Amino acid sequence: MILGLACALAGCGESGADQVVSDNRIEPETGATAQVAKLDEDLRNGVFAKAIRDSGAACPEVTGSERAEIRHGVRGWKAQCNNESAHLIQILPDGTAKVTSRTY
Repeated sequence: MILGLACALAGCGESGADQVVSDNRIEPETGATAQVAKLDEDLRNGVFAKAIRDSGAACPEVTGSERAEIRHGVRGWKAQCNNESAHLIQILPDGTAKVTSRTY
C-alpha cells in the first residue's frame, strides 16, 4: 500500500482539482491526502523527497515536514530539504503531488 502511494505521488503534474472550500471551511481530507497525513514522519519525508525530485527540484533529503496552508483554505505540507531549499506540497485527490519550490 505504501509503495503504491509513493508511486501515485511520483506524478507531480499540475492536473487535478483543488480542494473545495466553502464558507471558509476546509473540506475533510480523504483518499491520498488522508493517507499521507497518516504516514509516520520518516516515511512521509521520503515520499515528499521523491515528489520534489520528480518535480525537477533538487532535494537530496527532506529533513522535516509540517502542515501548512498552501493558499487560503487549502492545506498541504511544507517540506525542508537538507540543501536549504523549501517546498510546499499539495496532495491532490487523485494522489498526485503539486510541488511549489522556493530556494534561498
